[in-house]
Amino acid sequence: MRRVATFASLAWICAVAPVSAQTPAGWRLEQPAPPAGAPFNVALGAPGALTFWSTNRGLLGVEGNSVIPRGILAYDGESWHTLSTVCGGPGDTMRIAWAAANEFWTVSEPSQPRQGSGTALCRFKDGVVVGSYSTADTAADPYRQMHAAACRTPDDCWFAGIGSRDPTGTRVGAFHLHWDGATLRTVYNAGSGRAVTDIEPTETGFLESSAAGPRRGSPATPDPPPLESRAFLLQRVTGTGFADDPFVPALEADGGTELLALDGADGRYWAVGGGAASGPAVIDRGVDGVVPRPPVAVVSEGGAAFRELPLTGATFGSADRFEDVAAVPTTATAWAALVPYADRGRTNAKALVARLDAATGAATVESLPASGSGRGSAARIAFTSPTDGWMVTNAGWLFHYTDGTRPAKDADPAFAGPITSRPNESAEQFVPDAPPADDSQRFAPPPVAIEPEAAAPATPDPLPALIRRVSKPKLSKKLVLSMSFNVTRKARVQLVAQRKGKTVAKSKNRTVKKGRYTFKLQLSRKRWPTALRFRTKELTIDESQLAPPADDTVTTTPSPDDTTTTTGG
Repeated sequence: MRRVATFASLAWICAVAPVSAQTPAGWRLEQPAPPAGAPFNVALGAPGALTFWSTNRGLLGVEGNSVIPRGILAYDGESWHTLSTVCGGPGDTMRIAWAAANEFWTVSEPSQPRQGSGTALCRFKDGVVVGSYSTADTAADPYRQMHAAACRTPDDCWFAGIGSRDPTGTRVGAFHLHWDGATLRTVYNAGSGRAVTDIEPTETGFLESSAAGPRRGSPATPDPPPLESRAFLLQRVTGTGFADDPFVPALEADGGTELLALDGADGRYWAVGGGAASGPAVIDRGVDGVVPRPPVAVVSEGGAAFRELPLTGATFGSADRFEDVAAVPTTATAWAALVPYADRGRTNAKALVARLDAATGAATVESLPASGSGRGSAARIAFTSPTDGWMVTNAGWLFHYTDGTRPAKDADPAFAGPITSRPNESAEQFVPDAPPADDSQRFAPPPVAIEPEAAAPATPDPLPALIRRVSKPKLSKKLVLSMSFNVTRKARVQLVAQRKGKTVAKSKNRTVKKGRYTFKLQLSRKRWPTALRFRTKELTIDESQLAPPADDTVTTTPSPDDTTTTTGG
């Protein structure tokens, strides 16, 4: 799966000296230069995701530390720089999913005052955060913690996490959110109560990997769902339906194995993991660490069933696990992040990476750096070609697999950064899909004009306006527009929404007397209004006294497809 990362200083450049082109490909430390004022290169903090759209367009999400701010870094083919200081999160839940070349999502933290790692989503498009989504703790349909994200197209994205149930108790299973291009919908996989660890898009849908069960220290969830009697560790998502893949590990023993990561290239899909660190085999039986077994690598080629590789050529410990995997395009190989369970939190351990061959099961392990002190165990890994790949350690040190060839610099302004603001989803908001042209009111509800049913001759002394103190229109998440106003005397009043002169929504034609009123309209995204009008008819005066009304309508061209409205719970 393509993965992502974050950084904080636009001036950061690669600290290593340029290498000559066409040298043998190999791993080398390639840490971004330190921020201003820091004399030495520093770790970036725990990484959440490392992902690439192309060789010169990559993302890295970092947790940050006392020197490095939390956020997202972008790689342009020459160096890493800060893309965003918002929509990041802790390394264990921050994830990134590409939806298009200029569009991606992050699993993040909510806007304040809401809290909860992995319980919010941000949507980036054309260099702007165009959508921010979370729920209040007391919401009727709350988001649960998520650890995985993937998109096939801009209108088909899945996000998934812990096993849980909704507040009513009627929907139980692994929690998911599905984006269909217009709305996010909560989905519970009733066939599995196990936490989803990764999602990978395929030609026909999505593939998911699963933990063995609840993790130690998982967030509290009301009455967690029961686990199935047999642990199927791979699930397929087609449309909005789930189905277990029949693969079962060769050394499976009562939930003793779990899969932690997925990746695919050229029709070949990899799944990796190792001994379970979650579920009944660990928690209920008090296992200290993980269930003993060698790491596991599983592969499917050309639509064939998944098969477990008999790993040869390297010696693995019973607590070693593959925690991430990167398929190498145009080859039958993959690189995996190899982590002895005892080293998973160590920031001075040597990083281990393993090259796996799908044809033979041959495994070759390298220790990084080759000399000197350790920079932390391997965390995330991604490859864009047989001679270009990246690995980031759990402390936040970057290693580059390269033969010295550099691609052309990516000059797309959408990835120049820094992005420093996001919509606050804990309050009602209007969020454009693209930056406003230079009109801050571009996506506000249309302006209002007062339109009498019949014009009357002018008089020297016209009466005061019938409609006064019209409030700014408000739009709910269900696209119900509300508008308040004062009526100065008895009349019949109707609120009408129009698009290009045609009526697309209207309220009841009500008889009202002097006072303040609120009218509501149900709008439709497919027939979004460009103007609002009041139609009025005086009932208590001689209409010959009325002056001709002025047509003050102002036409705007907002589009609901360019608007995301969220409302706090």
